Amino acid sequence: MRIPGWAKAAALVLLLLISGTVLWWRMSQGESLLRLDGQSYQFTVMRTDAELEKGLSGTKSLASNQAMVFAFPHDDKWSMWMKGMNYPIDIVWLNVDKEVIYTVKDAQPSSYPQKFTPDQAAKYVIELPSGTVAKLGIQNGDPAGLPAGV
Repeated sequence: MRIPGWAKAAALVLLLLISGTVLWWRMSQGESLLRLDGQSYQFTVMRTDAELEKGLSGTKSLASNQAMVFAFPHDDKWSMWMKGMNYPIDIVWLNVDKEVIYTVKDAQPSSYPQKFTPDQAAKYVIELPSGTVAKLGIQNGDPAGLPAGV
């Protein structure tokens, strides 16, 4: 059976529309790539009060190529906790210049209600799979490749 040319063209247009819609949706959800010490991570940006409070709470896992970025409205000594967490994570604080200023390795769910707080003001916090900071050798002063607008 031969497929008419117009049907092939219509299928191609439909495929492009679907691909464009998916790309637009992912970008509108704040997903992009974060680069940290030579590794790339897909991430979601948390900005609203509700998003900033919830974070990864209640999720089952964080894949090795994923991260969550908390973009706070201003610099401060933002505290993080493990309320509602089901697995350990590494936590990295960044200053306004997107440089590492503080890290917590292997924060455990059982640590709640303890709060983890940097010793200086931060603008961003990144949550990564546990073991990432040690594996990559992330240190204070390291740059984080967050896209503009985050």
